[in-house]
Amino acid sequence: MLNGYSDISDLDIQTSKEFLLNLYNKKKLAPGKTRVLDVGAGIGRISKNLLTKHFEKVDLLEQSTTFIEQAKESLKDCPNVDRWYNVGLQDFKPEDFSVKYDVIWIQWVLMFVLDEDIIKFINVCKQILTENGVIVVKDNVASGIKNEFDEEDSSVVRSLSHYCLLFSKANLKCIKSEKVNGLPKPLFKVYMFALKPNKEKESSES
Repeated sequence: MLNGYSDISDLDIQTSKEFLLNLYNKKKLAPGKTRVLDVGAGIGRISKNLLTKHFEKVDLLEQSTTFIEQAKESLKDCPNVDRWYNVGLQDFKPEDFSVKYDVIWIQWVLMFVLDEDIIKFINVCKQILTENGVIVVKDNVASGIKNEFDEEDSSVVRSLSHYCLLFSKANLKCIKSEKVNGLPKPLFKVYMFALKPNKEKESSES
């Protein structure tokens, strides 16, 4: 999802690394470092350059078989890569709910998924998070108050307010958000969100 700007990959990884490390400075809110799930993993760029360097085990979820094969080749020298899920997030059903994730990393994939499928997926994610687990979303964000349609890749670029509403509907609370600076002007804005289940809201509704 670099839209031809392959030179921003380093910036993307660096900003993600800084965001992740800042989460670990939150002490009581900090997730563990045992296992991470890379959602919409593509050819494994984020797993290879970021996640394998910070977690003991890395699992990848990607619906494209072609991308999965490329990712396996790219990550063949990374011994901490563990499980592969060749399925779209909207159809993801964990094989083993006892496998828990400290971080679920979702980058540049929600723009291709309907709101209702995102909420459905997040509800699955909440069941496989560790006690202090975090969902990280990194995605394009529209400049105005309305969602935008990107004709280049047929994606929907949601507004910041729409993301906030979506997270609220999924009973998530945002513990950290950040705009990525330094991107070329033709590109959409990119935001990162760190999200946790809103247990107080869920308990009040039960």
